[in-house]
Amino acid sequence: MAVLAPTVLPTRWERRRWLTFLVSFVALLLPMSLWALASPIGSVPDEPSHAIRAAAVARGEITAVPWPKNPTLAEATVPENIANAHDLLCFAFDAEVTADCQTPLRNTDETLVQTGSSAGLNSPAFYALVGWPSLYLDGDAAFYGMRLVSALLCAAALAVMFMQLTLLPRFRWAIVAAVVGITPMVLYLAGSINPNGLEVASAGALFATLLTTFRSSLRGRRLVEQAGLAMAAASALVTTRSISLLWLLVIAVVAMLLGRREQILRVLRSPTAWALIAGIGVVSALTALWYLNPPALGAPTPVSAVSPISLLFVFFFTELQTFDFMFGMIGFFGWVDTSSPSLTLAAWTTGIVLILAVAFLWGKRSTKWALWVFLVVTVLIPGFTQLGVYAQYGYIWQGRYTLAMLLCLLIVAGIALDDAGLGADGRVRHFVTGGYAFLFIGHLLAFVMVLRRYIVGANGSLSEMFFNDGWEPPFGWKSLALIYAIGSVLTVLLLRRLFLRSEGADITRDDVLITPAERQETAEIERLDHADRQHAPASPVDRRR
Repeated sequence: MAVLAPTVLPTRWERRRWLTFLVSFVALLLPMSLWALASPIGSVPDEPSHAIRAAAVARGEITAVPWPKNPTLAEATVPENIANAHDLLCFAFDAEVTADCQTPLRNTDETLVQTGSSAGLNSPAFYALVGWPSLYLDGDAAFYGMRLVSALLCAAALAVMFMQLTLLPRFRWAIVAAVVGITPMVLYLAGSINPNGLEVASAGALFATLLTTFRSSLRGRRLVEQAGLAMAAASALVTTRSISLLWLLVIAVVAMLLGRREQILRVLRSPTAWALIAGIGVVSALTALWYLNPPALGAPTPVSAVSPISLLFVFFFTELQTFDFMFGMIGFFGWVDTSSPSLTLAAWTTGIVLILAVAFLWGKRSTKWALWVFLVVTVLIPGFTQLGVYAQYGYIWQGRYTLAMLLCLLIVAGIALDDAGLGADGRVRHFVTGGYAFLFIGHLLAFVMVLRRYIVGANGSLSEMFFNDGWEPPFGWKSLALIYAIGSVLTVLLLRRLFLRSEGADITRDDVLITPAERQETAEIERLDHADRQHAPASPVDRRR
């Protein structure tokens, strides 16, 4: 007689998972689209080269060959108005030069011309995804179209991340940590033509999807759905940058080790899992082959001899910049020439340090090792990577390159608190709501201050900004800032409601920042007190009663 598997009833969050996805998608797409419109064309690091590469790949130029005029760049045949993107960087590296220095050379001339791109060594996958609007749009619209497609992809990936986190048995603090992980730099990169944004978003989507798959009791059609989402996220991740292959490995190993043993075995016995592993293996192998056999472009600078002592200095000097890199993860805009406002840096520094500190203090011990893995990777990989490129390129590492690992690190911190049963009374709920408001004020300030940098200069007068008759983004900066502010308020209210209704985290009088061990100790003391009262002799008053 066959033994039937126990029926696992779906939770309300699982039944409404695609509604969660849709709401998250809209909430994320709005600020990403506003960043896409607010940033002058070419103002994002290396965006001209990424835009040229995207337009070339969309026209069938998958492989890259040296450009005769400059063999260190990949040749690209693109419309003239896109090829002119390199000439738009008059404001780069000088925060006092406004965007109205750009000459009106982004015309509608669709004549194909040859130019060069420094993005020729990158996998063509990302550029194929975002480059197609250049086939149908011209002038400025082609750039904005590619930016908005990037925003759509990143918003979808991060919406999958939030949807997957709500499917965990407990997810209250995981959501809080994920919100902290979406810094202004993440939204800024998502609204640009740069693979760094999709790298961060797809890493978060993949990690959350694998965690849910290995920590829940999914099977059948739901397992197929999970495999499809994991395949899409993993493919997007590994094809963004070469180091993303390492991110994939770290994410997969940590997610599996954080899972439930019986669920992992059940998943690995299913054909769906092996199809997923095979698919990711093929994509990863093809991507690795691309990077192992790069286009034969000229070296920009000759490789110089570096002594072991010098390399040791390079490593430690890079590691000493860890906090500087953290500021870059929060927001270093433009061509690394515009820092976030002090309040924005303070908001995210406080949020990151606080969530990690609480996780290390009160998090479940069996989860803390994962915190150390992501923390070590986030801190040490910049130093080791810098060793490999210093002899030819010098110091190149920027904080945004490790944003994917920061997001995963914070998600693990939230899961450590959820696993420990950390609840929230009224004071904690008010504190979290205030924290959300603090973060989104930081988002808004970063948005407005970057606009100021391109309208009147980084140190320009705010009053002058209101009456400036120079450069303006599409629809005007005041309209964009107002929409950003309204969207921020609505998002804070939405997140507060989600925090209050989080699954598996009922609020009791004991859920006030105490660990399960402390809660057990308190229950034991109460039990002993109750036993003492039962064995104590009755008082005269009690006897008369």
